[in-house]
Amino acid sequence: MPRYRIQFSKEGPARFWSHLDLVRNFERALRRAGLPVLYSQGFNPHPRFSFAAPLPVGMAGEKEYLDLELEQNISPKEIFFRLSRVFPPGVRIKEVQPVRDDAPSLMAALEKAGYSGEAELSGEISDAGLQERLQSFLALPVVEAAKKKKGEVTTRNIRPGIYRLEGRAGPRKVFLEMELQAGSRGHVRPEEVLESLAKEGGFPVLLETAVFKRTGLFFKKEKKKNV
Repeated sequence: MPRYRIQFSKEGPARFWSHLDLVRNFERALRRAGLPVLYSQGFNPHPRFSFAAPLPVGMAGEKEYLDLELEQNISPKEIFFRLSRVFPPGVRIKEVQPVRDDAPSLMAALEKAGYSGEAELSGEISDAGLQERLQSFLALPVVEAAKKKKGEVTTRNIRPGIYRLEGRAGPRKVFLEMELQAGSRGHVRPEEVLESLAKEGGFPVLLETAVFKRTGLFFKKEKKKNV
């Protein structure tokens, strides 16, 4: 059955939706768009679509992805046109592309995610001082992040999953850009990086004021097949 990859943004009021809310809104939009969606088998059939990675509640996403399966071929332009008319404010369809039958799933192909964010400073720091602390932080072989689950605290080394970390300091704020590991092999959150930066790098930041946006998702490049 034909599969299509849909790029969309989730911003404004939609950023407060949970992942389940997003799923329900896509189901509703697909019905309203009148697309011949392929459904799963069983007592409670669901439309066959899957997301690359859920967004946390409150975080906007500029370039999110969903794979959709249809019962018959329809031009990507027609899918784009139909879906663009039926979503509530906050979700915007940006691109629709066909996907090969043997292409890996979004989650399997996902490699990293990009983020931009800002937070208020609890003390003074110059831009030169920020660059020095970022370089020292990235030079660390191990960056531990703590995670609490069911009353148990575990730690893990997130340094291998920090692919890029840049920033600039303003009068009262710091602005950061990151590329972090995402997908089935593991996931590093921007909040974990900022918390570790404050702890390991002596960074004067008010963690509770941090606001992040996911700016993009990056996938592994498919290897060309020998003919």
